[in-house]
Amino acid sequence: MKLLYKNILTNTVASLIIIFLGGLTTYYFTLSKIEQESREHLLSEKKIVEEKLKEGVAVSSLINNIGDKIIFKEISSLTGREFFFKTIEQKEEYEASGEKEEEEAEEKSIFSAQSIVFETATADKDYRVTIIKSFDNDEELGKNILFAVTLSAILMIITIAIVNIFIYKKLWKPFYAILDELRKFTVSKNDTLKLPETDTKEFNYLAGSLTTMAEKITYDFLALKEFTENASHEIQTPLSVISSKIEMCLQDTQLTSQQARLLTEASHAVNTLANLNKGLITLTKLDNNQVEYPVDVNIDKLISDRLLLFEEFIQEKNISVEVKTDKTVNLKINPLLANILFDNLIKNAVKHNFKGGEMLIEVTKDFIKIANTGAEPTVNTDKFFERFYKTNSEDSLGLGLAITKKICDTNALKISYDYKEGYHLLTITLRLNY
Repeated sequence: MKLLYKNILTNTVASLIIIFLGGLTTYYFTLSKIEQESREHLLSEKKIVEEKLKEGVAVSSLINNIGDKIIFKEISSLTGREFFFKTIEQKEEYEASGEKEEEEAEEKSIFSAQSIVFETATADKDYRVTIIKSFDNDEELGKNILFAVTLSAILMIITIAIVNIFIYKKLWKPFYAILDELRKFTVSKNDTLKLPETDTKEFNYLAGSLTTMAEKITYDFLALKEFTENASHEIQTPLSVISSKIEMCLQDTQLTSQQARLLTEASHAVNTLANLNKGLITLTKLDNNQVEYPVDVNIDKLISDRLLLFEEFIQEKNISVEVKTDKTVNLKINPLLANILFDNLIKNAVKHNFKGGEMLIEVTKDFIKIANTGAEPTVNTDKFFERFYKTNSEDSLGLGLAITKKICDTNALKISYDYKEGYHLLTITLRLNY
């Protein structure tokens, strides 16, 4: 969920809770005040009854003049008990209007009533008096207040949500503009980060900090790129000189066997260092997305061309090669990367194969599979695609499959390894469900 809508949702829920609690508080406070006023009114009428009886007013004359209803019950003597209040349910009878049927002429309605019970005495008799006063109308008032508060709360929440959507969208618009610019920013293309200015201090501070950071990152990247390119170029030149000098020395017919062996080992070390330099340069370019201009490359033709390069090595190990390809399959990829990718795959299949072994290549619209016979791995195969991970003591830089994996990742391809029935199997999935 976007931050904008999280903010709106949080404010709306908080407002709803506050208004709901406020409504309940108002409702119960109103009911409490109604009950309090009702009791005060009953106490006032109690006082009137006691005063009238002391003045000698007849009980019968008070029955229709005090409260909604007053009940006098004669008792043998006063118990001295204090007065008390209680809530009771009353049934009220009334005559129906002339528009109703005769059978509905009398109806009974149940309502809540507050009563006060006390004892009092006249000159000759003692009574227990109950004064009943309905507060049903007052209770309805409380319910009406609760309904009004609830309705107001709902309307207020809806209004707050709508207003917040428009207000927050406007307030957060610069933030999303900054995000869009950040998405477009690419260090490798030497872009300049251009962020919009706003009248919000925090967004301007964020934009300024991001601009400064982007400039620093770009400067560091370009400096590192320049250093890497210069260093690789400078290293490659003396390595080529050393390699050529060693080759010239090896052609000397007066070399002893020991000298020839030492020069061969030196040549091997120089070639290893040169290949390592090339491999690291390739990985660096892939990491920094410096390889561009992908084109449609026909896989069948590419495999045929790369197999020709390894024909001597394949014949040396007497490996039989079987190729099954869909000649219509094309892969959108940089041609240089395509060459490196299949060179590594074929080289790996030759290098880790038996003498007299097999290599099987299959290409469909969904996958590319390269399988070769070979010994079952005795190491953790999950690490095959990690940099500098070597499977055995053979001559290996540990970069071949790492570069292969990186090329696949860069071009939205998925590569996997498996060992089945004596075959090492590398599978590249061409159609990923992203």
